[in-house]
Amino acid sequence: MLNKIGLLMLLQMCLLMSSTFAAGITIVVAPEVSIEGTVMTLGQLSEISGDDTPWVNSLRQLKLGSAPPPGSSIVLTKELLDMRLAATGSNFSGIVWKIPDSITVTTRSQSISGQVLLDNAILAIAERSGSSVSSGELSITPIGSVQDIVIPMGDIVLTKDLPYGIHYNTPTTVQMTINVNGQVFTKKTLRFDVKLYRPVAVATSQVSPGEILTTDKLRYERMDTGRLGSGYYTDLNKVLGLATRRSLTPGMVITDSMVNKPVLIKRGSIVNLVARIGSMEVTAAGQAMQDGREGELIRVQNINSTKIISAKVLDANTVQVLTYKSNGY
Repeated sequence: MLNKIGLLMLLQMCLLMSSTFAAGITIVVAPEVSIEGTVMTLGQLSEISGDDTPWVNSLRQLKLGSAPPPGSSIVLTKELLDMRLAATGSNFSGIVWKIPDSITVTTRSQSISGQVLLDNAILAIAERSGSSVSSGELSITPIGSVQDIVIPMGDIVLTKDLPYGIHYNTPTTVQMTINVNGQVFTKKTLRFDVKLYRPVAVATSQVSPGEILTTDKLRYERMDTGRLGSGYYTDLNKVLGLATRRSLTPGMVITDSMVNKPVLIKRGSIVNLVARIGSMEVTAAGQAMQDGREGELIRVQNINSTKIISAKVLDANTVQVLTYKSNGY
């Protein structure tokens, strides 16, 4: 009876040993490994060999937790690795293990320099400013320093956005998004002091109210336009011939609120009244009831009929009647 039991036990041991050797799976964990990605796998930490190819591939894909941040390392003890292996719920029977007392795992990394981020952001601002702004007119200064950023290995794509546009009197914000292998890794906000310098029309000398602006009274001065109010002129031709509403001092920036078209027709002066209907034109003499500038509507009295009508100033001698009736003005 005892001999039968002994033979049975020997047979079972032989079967177990045969199944183990048939599997032939050996896993050798390295004491130091360098990996990529955000998740550690058994295949990254060890060399797995054996005849059962599907099982070997399955073991290589086993996830053992999060990888260290790019450029960082963690140390796994043998006991901690055993716990992570057990947490996978996999069947490891018949596998020959070779595990060191500790395993140092480092995630490979690359970096983007702060200067590269700055250069890309400055380019984005220049592109957004448009073709009407030349490079010589634009000054872009970073606010604060930008550190290098450590990122995972892979293909890098930078995307840039100016969520609030360009500001010339307050900081301009550029949102940089760093994509690695098609995935967003991180975002970085950069701020810049952006100035737009342009030649601005200013007075060269003292100018009294009502004076007509001529070339000798005007000049260009390069200025930071972000510090100016609205209505300034960057083309002297648009200011020449205008009359001042107020006194101007040397170096004063001229704005549209300071000038107006000169008075062409004085109150009480005799003018030509012109009325047009299709190809027909009717003229009459009139007297201006108020001062008028080119393009303005003024009240004019028809000298013949004494009627007062509205007319548009065409030049120093002519106004155009806006309404016409067959029975007169």
